[in-house]
Parts: sequence; C-alpha cells; structure tokens
Amino acid sequence: MVKCELCGAEIREIAYRIVLDGAEMIVCPRCAHGKTVLGTVRLGLSQPKQVSRQKQVMRTTREDVEEVIVDGYGDIIRQAREKMGLTRELLAVMVGEKESTLRRIEAGQLEPTIDLARKLEKVLKVKLIERYSVSEGAYYSDRDIGGYDVTLGDIAEFKE
Repeated sequence: MVKCELCGAEIREIAYRIVLDGAEMIVCPRCAHGKTVLGTVRLGLSQPKQVSRQKQVMRTTREDVEEVIVDGYGDIIRQAREKMGLTRELLAVMVGEKESTLRRIEAGQLEPTIDLARKLEKVLKVKLIERYSVSEGAYYSDRDIGGYDVTLGDIAEFKE
C-alpha cells in the first residue's frame, strides 16, 4: 500500500513523481495537479514500474546519515580545553578560528558548524557530533505515532 507523501491518501493505480519546492515526492493524482511531473508509476501487486519519464532523475533508496551537534557542546568544549591546559587563544589558533567565536561557542550562544566541530573533536579528543541513520521516508516508527504515517500535508499550511 502506497500513500501520497503530501496528503496521506492511499494511491491505488497510478502515482506521480513531482517536484515541490525542490523536493521530489510520490503523490496521488489530486496532489499532482498543477505541479511539475517527473514521471508516473503504475502500482499493482508487484514492484512499482516506471511508465513514463519526462526528466531522468537518479533516485536511490539508501540510508542517509544526519549529523547533529550534541547538547551541552559549550560545556564539553570548555571542560576539555581546561583539562588540556589550553587557553581559548591557543585553541583558536589550533583550529583556525577566532577566539571570540570560541568564546561564544563555549557560552552556548553559537552552535559550531559540523566542520568546526570535527576540528574541535580532533584537537580536544571529545565527541561533539552524533550521527543518526535516517532511511528515506521513514522518520517515525508506527508505534511512535499510533500507526499513522506523517505526511507533508500534516505539517505544512497551504494557502489557497
């Protein structure tokens, strides 16, 4: 059973691959109306097959890894820096950043970029980045939301 990624309705025969604000989605005929259609997918009991293609787009079903800065990053950085006996100025030189930027990061006023967090991890030998494996279209499990799949239509507000 395939559901429309926009409104959540069950798609029975033909699904449409569209582009909506730069995101490629599989939607029902009603939601595809007036959108840029990349192609159609005929649904049946077997694996969905490509019926027509207006624009060739490579889409793979792979797991993406999302990287997030850990909570309390400022305290972790400050404690590790002090434990190693480094000044902010010296740490700033080691990672190629301004001292004022490190001060704001340690105070929790500025979240470091992933690249800067990697440099800080390497120098301070701490863990600042958490990696989450995100499967395409599977952000929630059924038990988390009571057997209900969240769609873009549940989150977005549409202007008529």
